[in-house]
Amino acid sequence: MRENYSIPASFKRLTTKGSRLDKVSLSESVRQHILLILVSRWDHLRADPNFGSAFWEHDFDSSSVLESKRHEFEKDIKESILRYETRLDPNDLKIAFKVYGSPLPSSRSKKMLSLKKRIEMRVEGRLAETNKTFKPPPFLLYFSPVAIESKAKR
Repeated sequence: MRENYSIPASFKRLTTKGSRLDKVSLSESVRQHILLILVSRWDHLRADPNFGSAFWEHDFDSSSVLESKRHEFEKDIKESILRYETRLDPNDLKIAFKVYGSPLPSSRSKKMLSLKKRIEMRVEGRLAETNKTFKPPPFLLYFSPVAIESKAKR
């Protein structure tokens, strides 16, 4: 049975004689690795430019655009997880997400502006090594494109 180390690793512990890295359960190790995939941009890992997720390509899209592309993203994320997290059984992996806007009141009207997006990502499956169900709490990702509202001088 292999060891599962916590992400991020403590580099101080790596360089201190007699020190040991924190270990986590198999399920927690898989969860941490999936989170690393989700928050990584494509082309930022020199060793493998395909490592990462599709979300960063759409950081400045509106919540409605993200929601309309939901099935496409779910497919892309599933492919990334299947490629880079081989400890999950590929036949049992399910991905689902929902996009929420964080509305703020507009000073010019009663309309609400959505300045921040929250994506709730659910990943479920089965751990191949133990045959146990993998169902961590949902991943919560926040995107926050800059938006400015100013009163025009007339």
